[in-house]
Amino acid sequence: MSAPTDAAAPGPVRAIVAPRPADVAAARCAAWGACSDLVASPHDVDVRAALAARLGSFDALPHGAGLAALAEELARADEARLRAEYSGLFEVGSEGPPVPIREDLQTGQLAGTREDIVRFYDFFGYRLDDRFAWAPDHLSVELEFVHFLCYREAQQDDDVLSYVLAQLDFAERHLLRWVPALAGATATHAAGSLYARVVAGLADFIRADHAWQQSTVGPAGP
Repeated sequence: MSAPTDAAAPGPVRAIVAPRPADVAAARCAAWGACSDLVASPHDVDVRAALAARLGSFDALPHGAGLAALAEELARADEARLRAEYSGLFEVGSEGPPVPIREDLQTGQLAGTREDIVRFYDFFGYRLDDRFAWAPDHLSVELEFVHFLCYREAQQDDDVLSYVLAQLDFAERHLLRWVPALAGATATHAAGSLYARVVAGLADFIRADHAWQQSTVGPAGP
């Protein structure tokens, strides 16, 4: 298994060159699941119990402390507050949401964005629930996809490298290209709000996790 053939130009053959301990793999899986929960619409699902259940499960992750604090705060938040704040930022507005939480909208509807995302999903067997299939570029869905890849890595099957490289490539082609801008837009529109802090924390976590991943992967030997 390899990355989608038209997802990126050919590059040097890569390999895992530093340890990726099983406890860290499990912690990353839990952390990315929490990332997805943090920006899921509270109108569609109440994630507070799921976030509370995840607390403590990514303590082995060196860069997970900030994420854990946000997960704990949102798990304790009032549901009505979450719905009102989420709607005001990401869902309502006479000319669309004040801050689009979908990559295609946040990046100006660049040609091929949704198609590339769906290609990743299809290639790795990630299937969306019918309720969310209309928005494969929603941030919560993209983060859940990385959680799925981490889960497959944590299973330690025969194709770990493919799932590791897919995490790196998807972050570079998508998450790192738009989540920092989303964090800036959210902070501008609702400075100090819970979701502004959540998105800023996610941007920090994505950058830190990507840097950690890069430290474990390099050119394959002869």
